[in-house]
Amino acid sequence: MGFLDQLGDAAKNIGAAAGDLVKQVGEKTSDAIEISKLNSKISAEKVEIEKEKKKISEALFDKFAKGEEVPEEIREFCENIKSRFLNIDSLKEEIEKVKTTVSNKAEEVKEAAEVKVEEAKEAAEDVKEAVADKTEELKDKAEDVKDQVVDTAKDVKDDLKDKVEDAKDKAEEVKEDIKEGIDNIQN
Repeated sequence: MGFLDQLGDAAKNIGAAAGDLVKQVGEKTSDAIEISKLNSKISAEKVEIEKEKKKISEALFDKFAKGEEVPEEIREFCENIKSRFLNIDSLKEEIEKVKTTVSNKAEEVKEAAEVKVEEAKEAAEDVKEAVADKTEELKDKAEDVKDQVVDTAKDVKDDLKDKVEDAKDKAEEVKEDIKEGIDNIQN
């Protein structure tokens, strides 16, 4: 047998070993899946058992609540359940009290807010009226100042006009005096 034949046989052996390994892994995977399915069924059965236990508990408690006879070892549990139901009722009453208190406080806050809004509106209206009054007052004062300025300007104009006329007259007199003086000098 030659070297190549030995190499071929070795490759066949490796291939067969790999095939066996894949087969074993596949079987292990199938086993794991099967175990997982069975565990899932066990969990489902446990859930059903808990449901049935709950039904038993409810049936026994219903008997207890109606005053019927229940086994002594169960009576203590039923008393505890009854006490917890009473606690729940008490807590619900507390919740209602808190809701009522919150509702009342909310109503008080709402009413107070409405009063504040109304007060703010009134204050805004007062400010608006005050601004309008001051604006009117300022308009009147501005009109008075304008009239005074116009009157003063007229007075100044008239006064200037008179002074200009006086100055013209004096200039005319001076001119006449100068003319007479020149005439006198020339004669």
